[in-house]
Amino acid sequence: MRRVLQLLGMVFAVGVAAVPAAAQEHDEPLLIALSTQRIEIDSNFAGTSILLFGATDMAGDVVVSVRGPEEPVVVRRKLRSVGVWVNQEAIAFRNVPGYYFVAASSPLEDIAPEEFLNREQLGSKRLLLEAIWFDTSGDADEFRAALHRHRESDLLYKSEPGVVEFIDERLFRTTIDLPAHVPTGEYLVEGMLLVDGEVLSTRTSGLTIEKAGFSADISTFARTDEALYGVIAIALALVAGWLGSFAFRKG
Repeated sequence: MRRVLQLLGMVFAVGVAAVPAAAQEHDEPLLIALSTQRIEIDSNFAGTSILLFGATDMAGDVVVSVRGPEEPVVVRRKLRSVGVWVNQEAIAFRNVPGYYFVAASSPLEDIAPEEFLNREQLGSKRLLLEAIWFDTSGDADEFRAALHRHRESDLLYKSEPGVVEFIDERLFRTTIDLPAHVPTGEYLVEGMLLVDGEVLSTRTSGLTIEKAGFSADISTFARTDEALYGVIAIALALVAGWLGSFAFRKG
């Protein structure tokens, strides 16, 4: 894998070096590209890594961020009641990224003021997790912290930014690691060139992660015929339960 990534880096470097005129024509001091813009997931998917490469025509710092599909998330807290742990408190958050990654050529705090980092939500701890309803008298920050811990344990968020490595004075790259259970959907990849804390150029790219093979067929069937899918799922559960009880009785 390492040799493949290095080869991709060399190919991209040659390609970028061959088009400086195009960059000047569009008057863009920053260019970015991904080693792939589509990833297919099947039952054997165990995670993967993609490379982001880019070029600048001036000295500065580069920050790269990747945000996965956003959706509301409910965080629940279990409390002990009559000797049993049950869900008793919950908070729902709006537009939570299923995956988040950020990388920078220097420490984020050295690149821009904290106000800017918070406004741009650069860093997983700076993600704006807006609560849309409460079912608790506790502190919402505790639920936000629990959500971060869960996403970090699943490798969907990283507490520390990745590194944008400059190959020479104008070419750079970074590696984006995607875990086995990365959510499917559309991702936004953004690169920013900052000089003295000010953004001089921003470039974006799309990344699509989708299911393939048999798992894709099941997912499509579940969406297009929910009622029949539910009936089949219940029937299979009943059959599995009956077979299990039969096996235990026989044993």
